[in-house]
Amino acid sequence: MTNPDASRLAQTLEWRETGAGAPLLLVHGIQGTADAWSPLLPSLSAWRCVLPNLPGRGLSPRWREGARLSRDRYYHLDHYADLLQALLLKLHQVHGQPVSLAGWSMGVSVILNLLARHGDAEVARLVLISGTACATPGAVWFHGDSPEALAEEARLRAQRLGLKAVADAEAVAATWASVREADLRHAARGIRRPTLVVHGERDDQCPLEHGQWLAGNIPQARWMRLAGVGHAALGACPEDLGSSMSTFLKH
Repeated sequence: MTNPDASRLAQTLEWRETGAGAPLLLVHGIQGTADAWSPLLPSLSAWRCVLPNLPGRGLSPRWREGARLSRDRYYHLDHYADLLQALLLKLHQVHGQPVSLAGWSMGVSVILNLLARHGDAEVARLVLISGTACATPGAVWFHGDSPEALAEEARLRAQRLGLKAVADAEAVAATWASVREADLRHAARGIRRPTLVVHGERDDQCPLEHGQWLAGNIPQARWMRLAGVGHAALGACPEDLGSSMSTFLKH
């Protein structure tokens, strides 16, 4: 069920635009922020890149006591999908053309959930990087249950992935609970927009098999395997990845 406050709340998200051309909405991962996409922006200058921070990141809003949604629902894939759909509709209205979507890691889950909840009427093309349609089993990003354990685990994970700006620990914890329970395979099989699936062959956070499943089950998906690359694909090969994305989005 769509959150009726999503359109209003989407206006409170921190987001920025760079470049010119057709709109491209870039969705960050569970622990990172919009800054994770920075290495690719020079290669995507022909696109109007829109980079939002989801709740719990950057200057975007945080959950507060008394909010209509509980903390778990506020930092849930459903809420993120509704917020991004509201932003997508705004971009479609302003620019008068469909919007392409690209997601990295959790961003893939958010995009698949958006399609499941809202359809693809305003969507042009999709790029799904280092993601999964169903994290369990195999894609284990965090093990800790307590806030303290998760915060320490998140700190170490950010170091491994080279993240300079990170999400709040409570947002990460609640979001991981929703990702861990999500099964978006039906949504993936229903995609009818041109889709590029990208995955690093050495990904230890979301194993290669998850990307291969997406490429094999999304109708007419294009597959890009990144040799020698782990989960942090955006920073590991930004020129090659950005160039491949730009070429795909043009056709």
